Amino acid sequence: MEQKQLTLWRPKGFLQWLLTGISVVLTLLTAMITYAIFHTTNILSVIGFLGTLALYSPWFLLILTFFIIVLLILALWKKAKIAQFMLIPLLIINVFLNVEPIMEMKNYAKKENVQVSLYSHFFYKTEISSKFTKDIVYGKTTDGVELKLDMWPANEKLKNTRTPAVIKVHGGGWVEGSKASAPYLNQWLSELGFTVFDIDYRMPPQAGWKDEVADVKSAIGWVVEYADTYKIDPKKINLMGDSAGGNLAMLAAYSIGDTTLLPSTNVPSVPINTVINFYGPSDMTKFYENNPSPGYVQNVMKEYIRGTPSQFPDRYQKLSPINYIGEHTPPTIMFLGTSDSLVPTEQAKILGKELSMNHVPHEIYYLPKAEHVYDGVLGSLNTQITFEKLKTFLQKYNK
Repeated sequence: MEQKQLTLWRPKGFLQWLLTGISVVLTLLTAMITYAIFHTTNILSVIGFLGTLALYSPWFLLILTFFIIVLLILALWKKAKIAQFMLIPLLIINVFLNVEPIMEMKNYAKKENVQVSLYSHFFYKTEISSKFTKDIVYGKTTDGVELKLDMWPANEKLKNTRTPAVIKVHGGGWVEGSKASAPYLNQWLSELGFTVFDIDYRMPPQAGWKDEVADVKSAIGWVVEYADTYKIDPKKINLMGDSAGGNLAMLAAYSIGDTTLLPSTNVPSVPINTVINFYGPSDMTKFYENNPSPGYVQNVMKEYIRGTPSQFPDRYQKLSPINYIGEHTPPTIMFLGTSDSLVPTEQAKILGKELSMNHVPHEIYYLPKAEHVYDGVLGSLNTQITFEKLKTFLQKYNK
């Protein structure tokens, strides 16, 4: 009797064996994806890569679920018992993995009083139609390096009035990246009524450990000097950055006037109106010691700062924005995903605590199931929440 039951379950023929083999692979794949979605993992690991893919692209899990449905139909047709046994629970799990993050995002949007579109989450499209000026030189360093930026003018309807400005600092782990990384955000800001200055800055191996923030400060001073040329309000300069750029934006804004972190060119030192930090770390020593992806994070930090916190504790302290927070620190908004595989939520909590202690107006948003650079997925529910909160914040402080 037992032998007969085993015979009924045992795959027969090539197609049944193939369906069974694919089902085993999909079971392992789904297990890894499930773990990665609900546990922040090292971005350099296979599990971390799969989790990033699942969280970053809403279509990935949908396609995987559709593939499982097709396999299940084939398994039922060909009476592949073992494949059926695995594929039915796999289908249920994958439907859950599709629905649960979306429900969590929608609940967060409701909590924050933001209207979101599920259609845009899957089908959002945008085209870069705004005209901008490339490679304007905003300074020349003592060693002859030209520092450049792109300028995106504010909405045409505002061409006869002085507009607020956003100086945007790109990310890339302090060692890579460029000002061309997020044109959609520049266009969105310009349509909102801001003149955008998207800057490049020196990076290793050419740049020293203080040069990056020095270049950002040079850009700030240059923008003020050319306020009349670009018809901007010098009292409404907002500094924005993502990832490493978010760290540099905070550092440059919070340390204005510090004599040990001066601009790299001869420009005035001027206060910043607001700071917008997309998932940038605030405490460099703690970030080096505690992050989900030490293999990547610690390597780029050592390249940037030229060593570890034990080798150069003073440098790590000097490059930590939290050490400059005081009564004159500008209003700050920060966005960070709860599933960020590089920057832990601890960094936002540390920042929030210091800002609160110094009575600095601030807003911090923890986007559910959001990975690092989640806003690169235009139209996603988390990106919709982010842009709505950012719009409100900018309008509040740039009246």
